[in-house]
Amino acid sequence: MESLEHFSLGDLVVFKTHPLIFDFRIKGDGKLVPPILLICEVIFERAEKVIRDEMGNRVADKIKYKCKYFDDAKSEFVEVILYHSLLVSFDKLKIEKLSKEGETYRNDQSLIEEIKGYKIPEYKYGKIVLLKSKKIEMYKKRELRKFTRIDDGVESFDVEVSVQYSVNYTSPDFVLCGYKSNESQKVAKNSSKSQNLRTNVLYKVKWFNPFKQKFSEEFLPKECLTDC
Repeated sequence: MESLEHFSLGDLVVFKTHPLIFDFRIKGDGKLVPPILLICEVIFERAEKVIRDEMGNRVADKIKYKCKYFDDAKSEFVEVILYHSLLVSFDKLKIEKLSKEGETYRNDQSLIEEIKGYKIPEYKYGKIVLLKSKKIEMYKKRELRKFTRIDDGVESFDVEVSVQYSVNYTSPDFVLCGYKSNESQKVAKNSSKSQNLRTNVLYKVKWFNPFKQKFSEEFLPKECLTDC
């Protein structure tokens, strides 16, 4: 029997191609970097779900996730469904810390540990909250290289390296403005039907959408938020 170990509601995960799994800095176009994803629902597939093709090659998992991320280019949430084997935990990311003096620290785990320690915010109408992925999206770093030809009679270049923050998918602060229970949150792993693990409470958040020039709202699992 295959293991049913899975990520939990509110966990931060990344697609396996995320460049910060392999290096401390993004190289190339920052728009090609996938977002940090929040687990909003755990889906246990039906017992008869086929996960291998006729040649025996694996083509699916018994567990998949309904995830959300904030698309800052449209100021809206996007929902995706991905299988377990396509994702890794956010704590596999390499996050470089920069001091005010410009010094770099590559063994600093303070941001990862801070996010792991986030607590579910208590509901209070009008309270300001953050998406759990906000800080780590803000502190991603991208390396740029500028090549200047040196006029010394040979084919040589002077290389200038600079570092900038890559803030794609960074979310705004949100205001709590609603609350509702979420039914059918129980787990039934051995059922013949597909079963989901959901939050028992959804918080409604409001923010200003500059692209639509109006305020937007979204219901999110309480596990995806933290205090400001």
